Amino acid sequence: MTTIDETTKSDYDSLSTSDKDAIRQAVRDLSTTGFANNVSDQRLDRAIKGALGERETLYTGRMARTPTLDGDAEEFLLNLAAHKCELASGGEAESESGEGGSTNYRSGGQVEDYLELTRYGITAMRHVDNRESTSIVRSY
Repeated sequence: MTTIDETTKSDYDSLSTSDKDAIRQAVRDLSTTGFANNVSDQRLDRAIKGALGERETLYTGRMARTPTLDGDAEEFLLNLAAHKCELASGGEAESESGEGGSTNYRSGGQVEDYLELTRYGITAMRHVDNRESTSIVRSY
């Protein structure tokens, strides 16, 4: 069985149905409330592929100014996919009134706050090295 950290964005569509189902279920298992029962397989696949794409581009360490994945890749990807699903479902409620009143949602401002918008993003952030550094690239 293939896990989320053993595939790439380009290979995801060619996985077997059972492998995709297992990955989807692993993402859904993170949510006790919220998106888990409300999101279609197609929407979840889009979030999973988005998470894989971000891992392959933003968190690889190949770029000097971006954070680098420095933790459990599988946990990072599962939480990043759950984060994307939660945002696609309208975001995570910050506070709710029990008397049929209002619900407040977090709405991010800065790009750096992107992962802080949901509890899944915050968990994913724990697997990322955010230390700023300068690098030099020499090409021949």
